[in-house]
Amino acid sequence: MSGTMKSDKAATGLAGEYYVLAQLAHRGLVGAMTLSHTKAVDILVTNQRLNTLYRVEVKTTGRSPYREHLFGNKPFFMWPMSVKHETIRDRRLFYCFVALQALKERPRFFIVPSETVATYVRDQHVLWLKSRRGQVRDTPLRKFRVPVDDPEGYEDRWDHFDH
Repeated sequence: MSGTMKSDKAATGLAGEYYVLAQLAHRGLVGAMTLSHTKAVDILVTNQRLNTLYRVEVKTTGRSPYREHLFGNKPFFMWPMSVKHETIRDRRLFYCFVALQALKERPRFFIVPSETVATYVRDQHVLWLKSRRGQVRDTPLRKFRVPVDDPEGYEDRWDHFDH
């Protein structure tokens, strides 16, 4: 059964990367998937007009939004992260958080600069630890959340690749 879970996770991740590549191509940007051994980057993006190269790490979820009391009563999309994401700050690195929808619906894409992700992941983990008042051990696991209504305006921010 664990083989099925792993392949489902791999298929979800791969689907997200292909969806991102399609969106980039649709916008006239050149996207190239990297080999799986490339750290912190899944897709290289070139804006040929600006002669500029960007890196994208794609995180994909197929889970429905959920609520987490500590972070408000709004439904969130959530992607697992790790402690390493607290320190990755590069103005040419972006995360594309993909929320897969029903098969006939377009996925949702949230494009977030790495600096923003690093700060969020660190700050929200500290908040979570404080809320547990020493009842849990620290862990390298982190989460990145986006409310379904996207108040920060991350959705479809493909314009990040135009600067």
